[in-house]
Amino acid sequence: MVSRSVTSGLKNQHAAIARAKQEWECIADALPQLICLLSKEGQVIRTNLVVERWSIGNVRNVLGLSVHDLFHRNCGSTDCYLRAALALAWQKLPQTGAGEFAIVDGLLHKVLNIKFRLLPDLTDANPSTSSNFAIVIATDVTELHAANEGQRVLNEELEMRVRNRTAELSNAVRKLKAEVTRRELAETSLRTSRNELCILSEQLMKAQENERKRIAADLHDAVGQSLSAIKYSLERALQMLASPKLGSPIKLLNKTVEHVQDTIEEVRLISENLRPALLDGLGAVSAIRWFCREWGDVFSGVAVEMNLHVTDADIQEPLGTTLFRTVQESLTNVARHSKATRAVVSVSREANQLCVEIADNGTGFDTAGNMLLRGHGLRGMRERVTSTGGNFSLNSSPGAGTRLTLLWSLPSIAISEDIALCGI
Repeated sequence: MVSRSVTSGLKNQHAAIARAKQEWECIADALPQLICLLSKEGQVIRTNLVVERWSIGNVRNVLGLSVHDLFHRNCGSTDCYLRAALALAWQKLPQTGAGEFAIVDGLLHKVLNIKFRLLPDLTDANPSTSSNFAIVIATDVTELHAANEGQRVLNEELEMRVRNRTAELSNAVRKLKAEVTRRELAETSLRTSRNELCILSEQLMKAQENERKRIAADLHDAVGQSLSAIKYSLERALQMLASPKLGSPIKLLNKTVEHVQDTIEEVRLISENLRPALLDGLGAVSAIRWFCREWGDVFSGVAVEMNLHVTDADIQEPLGTTLFRTVQESLTNVARHSKATRAVVSVSREANQLCVEIADNGTGFDTAGNMLLRGHGLRGMRERVTSTGGNFSLNSSPGAGTRLTLLWSLPSIAISEDIALCGI
């Protein structure tokens, strides 16, 4: 009785295994990929029905073939690209456990992605005795390859259109620039024909507005911060008076008085720098000489050397004002930022070229950085110099000092209004 029950159970197990095998075969046959079971010699043991859908054989007559012969039946070429790729992947398979490559097969007219995978034998205790060794999965990616190729062609066409359109736009921009230049020349000719009184009146209004901007910038930078500090100190002192436990406000008030004194000095310095009488009375060279002496008295720790090889008559307005303001700002920068012990101001003229150099032996800075935008006034100096037809050159590096070089071609100096002194 027991023997009959065991026999019945084994039959049921075998039947279940057969059904599972049949179901897996149906699933494999339904897949779009070609799947082959390979022996250790690389021969086909089993395959799914895709081999028939691809018209390269049927599931029975391909058994025992190599993967190369499966795809390229009766291929006599010794340098077959598919044979070489399969041999390389099969050679690496025992070490890597997997291999994959894609190939354009001209015989099958397909683009194939071929994968190798080692197949562990789960039914045999000793895998080395099993005939099942690996599986190969071949996927037809012809449509995907064609889509990618079409996308590549479209991208190339789009890039070509973009290049052509860019060339057209560049040509249009060149024509537009030429038209703008022509109109600017026409406007310049028209402006020069205006009444002298209108020109002088316009220059006066612009100079006044620029002067207001300069004074506003100086007051904001030099006085605004000091007044903010004084306001904060007074508010703190009021809190200390209201709450004695916070301490005595005497020290804070004394510090506030010092801030007030500093602010008074700043206001006095701004007033003196607005417009020295020497600039209008004698000329730019005299004004520069006066300013350098005054500056040397205030900043006695920096030795100032003057090399002024021109006269007041050599420098006419508006260049005189530009020259004085540039020297003024440069020496102020030396005092505030460079920690220098020596500064040199040189003004010379050779033929029709005026050269100005302001140099120091201070700490310098990195000109590759964004220093022109960090309150050193350099951007304002650059704009002022270039507006009068000059060339602005700044050389500096950390620890090597700073040298500012300005060049003007005297016959081409532009006649323009005084440019406002930007805050340093």
